[in-house]
Amino acid sequence: MGELIQLGGSGGTPSANNPDYYGGDIPFLSIADINGRDITNTAKTLTDEGLQNSAAWIVPSGAVSLAMYASVGKVGIIRQDTATSQAFYNMVFDNEALRDFVFTRLEKAETDSEWEPYISTGTQRNLNADKVKSFSLDVPSNEEASEISAYFANLDTLITLHQREPRFADAG
Repeated sequence: MGELIQLGGSGGTPSANNPDYYGGDIPFLSIADINGRDITNTAKTLTDEGLQNSAAWIVPSGAVSLAMYASVGKVGIIRQDTATSQAFYNMVFDNEALRDFVFTRLEKAETDSEWEPYISTGTQRNLNADKVKSFSLDVPSNEEASEISAYFANLDTLITLHQREPRFADAG
């Protein structure tokens, strides 16, 4: 997969002991913020000082973010410029069709436990950037990738809309 990524890297976490690093205007991704395809907001934020005093970087909107620790394989598309911790591998692609195809494929990899052979164990289960980049993907043509991506994006939208429908108790 590494040859498909235009720009990739993990993030970093500023020291939690310095309150001046948190509560700013920079969204800071945590695993709890990934609840489906689109990551539209984050519970935590960083200040410019926090960003400068960590290995975090501003991951551009549209990038795919993959959890490498804790919930290994959980994946989402960042919809605003966002900083992340080292627990995520962030990937920028040349075009949306490829990005959406890779997202869908990585989502399937999580569902089917395809990350298991890549996971290191120790104090906690994890992946690293080299393992993510070495993950093998069969990539269709741009046209096919676009069609596949559009299909699954529409399916995700329908599922989200269905989940939002009000549930009424039986009136019996």
